[in-house]
Amino acid sequence: MRVRRGLTALALSVLSLLGALLAVAASVAPPAAAAETALVVTGEPSAPGGASTATCPAGTHLTGGGYRLQPDADGPVRADGPTADARGWSAQAERGSVVAYAVCETED
Repeated sequence: MRVRRGLTALALSVLSLLGALLAVAASVAPPAAAAETALVVTGEPSAPGGASTATCPAGTHLTGGGYRLQPDADGPVRADGPTADARGWSAQAERGSVVAYAVCETED
C-alpha cells in the first residue's frame, strides 16, 4: 500500500508541475507582427534613351523593382536599380523607351 500511495503522490506532483509549465508557456505569446501590404508603383515611360523612375509614396519603403522595355527599345539596358535615396527604382535603356516599377511595402 505504501508503495502505491507514494507513486500516486509522485504522479500527482509531476502532473501538477506539467500543468504549471504549460500555463507559463501559454502565457508567453510571440510578439504581434504587423501586416505588410505590397504596392507596385509604375514610372512614366522614358523618352528614347532616357530614364524612367518609379518612386514609393510616403509611408512605404522600397523592397525591389524592375523595368519593362517598350516596343521601340533596341539594345541593352544601361541602368536598372534603386534610386540614390532608396525611395524608388530607376531604369534607362540605351536606345528606346523603358518603364520602371518599384515594389513598395507598408506596415499596417
